[in-house]
Amino acid sequence: MAGPELPGRFRWLAPITIGLLFVLTVGAFGLSQRLKREPLVIDRVVYRAAGARENDPKRTVFTPNGDCRRDSMLIGFRTTRSDLADVDIIGRGETLIRRLATDRFFKRYREHQLTWDGRKDNGNVPQTGAFRVRVTMKGLDRILYLPGKIRLHRFPRTDSACGGERSGGPGVEEADAGRAAESDPTGPSSGSGDRSGDSG
Repeated sequence: MAGPELPGRFRWLAPITIGLLFVLTVGAFGLSQRLKREPLVIDRVVYRAAGARENDPKRTVFTPNGDCRRDSMLIGFRTTRSDLADVDIIGRGETLIRRLATDRFFKRYREHQLTWDGRKDNGNVPQTGAFRVRVTMKGLDRILYLPGKIRLHRFPRTDSACGGERSGGPGVEEADAGRAAESDPTGPSSGSGDRSGDSG
């Protein structure tokens, strides 16, 4: 037994819907092929902790505790398009941890290097975790995440490799407490513990 026929005004919906789906599918395929042919905007990405060798399997791990061993992280990359950009360190849940560069001009086909000292914009060391690098290209209106992750391990130092400095110096917790006291306007010092967000 045949089902009830659709009213005349609805009969044209099916072919139009199929036609729209076909057009969208072809358009998406063409866009994906064009993007594949375009060169990467950013390539040659490198992460390397201070003092680590290029072939060090743990070169993306650093410990900013002031012992002069892996205290900072070098971030290197090349841009294939010239543009103004912001460079940020991003934590879990897209949390902004540190602004490394603001409206910095990156010239095409040049190698660029920035350094993260392992601190947040407020001067404190974040908790142990993995972090990503986000590049916001202003003119291109694109937000890019560099491949790979930087791993920060937070723990107090037990000795020091710094020349002329005795071992057993203050750890991360003590250093954070000192910075908080310095940035407190009611304390004995009126200096700010904040650091510049542009390391470039």
